Amino acid sequence: MAPPHRDGSDTRPPVAGIGFRHGVTSDEIVALVHRALAESGHAPNRLGAIATAEDRATEPSIVGAAAAFGLVPIGMAPAEMIAVDCGVPTRSGRIEASRGVGSVAEAAALAAAGEGATLLLPRISSRSVTCALALPAHFATQAG
Repeated sequence: MAPPHRDGSDTRPPVAGIGFRHGVTSDEIVALVHRALAESGHAPNRLGAIATAEDRATEPSIVGAAAAFGLVPIGMAPAEMIAVDCGVPTRSGRIEASRGVGSVAEAAALAAAGEGATLLLPRISSRSVTCALALPAHFATQAG
């Protein structure tokens, strides 16, 4: 685990997991990610990654939203998300039936953050988007 800053803050960049409906705008995704980061006390320039379901990662809305943070979306395979579902506290029957996980946002965030990741912010939502934040267990830094 990365050591905290002198002010006690965590140095690990959060990973945003995103679930969204077809037709959503990039702006709605960006706004919800900003809200999630603010609620968790993290600055937008500290976002480590944006992840979603593999079959949605190339949709223009998520590509545009990730670009607003200087990132490229990471597509998580169904098996990767199912493997972390035990750490997903939110349960949507509709999503569970179609995706095998309780929440795409929470599962994508945890899977992308890697083994030992913790959910920093459970799923929050707007009209057409869900977002969750996870912290990786480890964050490697370059010695300089």
